[in-house]
Amino acid sequence: MRDSSRLRFAFNPAGSTLAVVTDEGTIRLFDTGSGRLQVEFATRPEGAEVSQPCTCFAWASVPQQIAKSSRGSARQLIVVGNGAGEVAAFDTALGEEVWRVSSCHQGSVTGVAGAGAGSQHIYSVGTDAMACTIDALNGKLQQQFEAGKHALTCVKAASDGQSLLLGSSGLAVWDAVTRQRLYKYPGHVTPADALAYSPDGQYALSSSQGERHVAVWKATGKASKKTKPAAALLSMEQPPVQLDVAAASNTTAKISCFNVLAVSTAGRVCVWQCEVLDSVKSTLRATIQIENDTMSPPRSQESILAACFDSVAAEEAVLVAWGLSAKPTLQRIMLPPLSSAPSSIDIKCQTAGGVLLPSKHKSRSAQANPIKDAPMVVVGAENTGHVVMLKAHSRKRQAEGSNGSAEAALDTQQAEGQKPVAEGREQQGQDVELTLEQRVNALQLHQTPGVPKAVDPASPSDKAVSVTVLLTQALRADDRQLLEKCFAISNDRVVKSTVQQLAPQDVARLLQVAVQRLQSSPKRGRQIATWLRAMLLHHTAYLMSAPGVQASLTGLYQAIEARLALYKPLVSLQGRLDLLLSQAAPADPLSAHLAQGPLIYHDEDESLQEVEVEDVLALQGKPDAESESEETAESDQLSTSSSGDESEGD
Repeated sequence: MRDSSRLRFAFNPAGSTLAVVTDEGTIRLFDTGSGRLQVEFATRPEGAEVSQPCTCFAWASVPQQIAKSSRGSARQLIVVGNGAGEVAAFDTALGEEVWRVSSCHQGSVTGVAGAGAGSQHIYSVGTDAMACTIDALNGKLQQQFEAGKHALTCVKAASDGQSLLLGSSGLAVWDAVTRQRLYKYPGHVTPADALAYSPDGQYALSSSQGERHVAVWKATGKASKKTKPAAALLSMEQPPVQLDVAAASNTTAKISCFNVLAVSTAGRVCVWQCEVLDSVKSTLRATIQIENDTMSPPRSQESILAACFDSVAAEEAVLVAWGLSAKPTLQRIMLPPLSSAPSSIDIKCQTAGGVLLPSKHKSRSAQANPIKDAPMVVVGAENTGHVVMLKAHSRKRQAEGSNGSAEAALDTQQAEGQKPVAEGREQQGQDVELTLEQRVNALQLHQTPGVPKAVDPASPSDKAVSVTVLLTQALRADDRQLLEKCFAISNDRVVKSTVQQLAPQDVARLLQVAVQRLQSSPKRGRQIATWLRAMLLHHTAYLMSAPGVQASLTGLYQAIEARLALYKPLVSLQGRLDLLLSQAAPADPLSAHLAQGPLIYHDEDESLQEVEVEDVLALQGKPDAESESEETAESDQLSTSSSGDESEGD
């Protein structure tokens, strides 16, 4: 099956095992009976430094007569497709790779599917519009054909393995042997992402996240090139993301009935019963949802992760997985009989406020821990390997004048009439454990305004190790509030150390989140630029080679280009404004001051002014007379010299 979220869930055909696959290629298998984790392994090939993102996966089995098993039972396989065009199969019992095919598709693999128990074929489709048939036993590519002009998004094989339902912008049924198209359907507004077949193979079902219904198509009759309309539409309140079909208990020789199950994007399950006579008549049978505690915050409310029909139970039942992906809660729910009004089934869920709250039972390792004030707490649903050592109520930090954010949080709880968690555990004689908000504040992620944070240059990474753990938890749990607290850090040294210690797959997710925030709120560019620079500096090789990161890099490039497009007009406008200001104001401040005239006037006696005027005129007249006499003497000398020269010439 295929899901748009970062986690993908699917039950095996028998309903005995739940598989959880992440984009990074980590596979976890849980037993539906006990709810325990059976095995966990990675899909990265041996010797590969970078793992390709997982794009799709499906359950498959090798037939019993050809399975190489000492027990004589069929081998259960999980087939995974990645963004590099590879298809690989893994043994669920051993947790090891069985085979890998790297020549299936030129682009990303968008869908894989296994046939029924009697077939040994695996089918895959990709963005290159090619459909491939692979031998489930040895992984050899048997055939490959082009199934259209547009990229394919999903595939589903019939129980007999004779026909294939291929999904894209439209839908079509193909003959798996002759590679001929049998039927064509209009499809959905957006490409289909979930497909299913009825138990008898007479009808095909499809859904898309762009539409709030499940479409039922007739998949029998004479092959035709004409487009067939939908036989029925099963309406929902939210778009569906998962489909499952099972035979109904009231099926007779005259009336064919089958049940349809769909899981919506909001985590709600709808079950219909379809009766086939001359047409398909659908009736909503039941809805299943989680009844969350009204006191819990919205981000901590639980939802249904996956669901399927229980084929082993004697009565009609549904297997539901809900809660946390690290350890989901598995529950079997019996379906009520069909009635005129649909039944609403609520699963009671009393959340305590988050995964990091203290457990009721104290583990042995905690009792044997000699450090009582530093309990060891596992942080995050997905981050089971990272551990944070926290110190509650440190006297040293109180003496140094810390902001006391943990104590303020406890005071807030007391003011609201709630009993602090730490106080209650102290009264019980147990170790003090704080909530997530108190732990984040204890790590000094928020700095008191006006108080500079003292950073020791000799310390290797300050508190970057703890920020790395918190950031990893926030990325894998999609905790927006914790992500905002991490993005609020502006210390270059802490940011560089944090990004440098992140796993490559987490860096890809961080880049996607940062680009989304930059596009939605451009004014935060200065805050997010520090994180973007650190990611591009330390993880350039992975970001350039991973196919799934190209969309984020393209968005970042477009955001930067949009900002630079306004830079030149703004610079030109600034130049014109400077020119206008320079012309409006005088260049010389002294001349501007003199042009304004004297600011202070001094009146003197008129007699003194007349004397001064006469003296000035006398002084001015004397040099003029002397100059006139001098000019007359010079002219006489010139005339005398000229007459003497004429006489000498004669």
